[in-house]
Amino acid sequence: MTKKNIQTAQDYLTISKGNGKKRIMDIEQLLKKHPSEEVTNLLKMFLKEKQTALRDFIITDKTQPEIDETVGVMFRITMAIKTIELEKEVKEFGRAK
Repeated sequence: MTKKNIQTAQDYLTISKGNGKKRIMDIEQLLKKHPSEEVTNLLKMFLKEKQTALRDFIITDKTQPEIDETVGVMFRITMAIKTIELEKEVKEFGRAK
């Protein structure tokens, strides 16, 4: 993956909080040691965990602030997955020519 796309995906997985930043997951380090497909699979598993948590929050109490946070994290994970997968598709398209 290009550094630009890794940074874009990492930006989706980084949340600004007050005086600092919180990383949902450090994919920069993961991508140094693992293929992008494995990192994408890990992100998809994490997304499923968040979906389960969201369902539980909604069943328990629809007014919980954790619902908003969980939906935001799910969106960020989805965008990071799409960023990684898009680069993979572009590379495969380029090889097909």
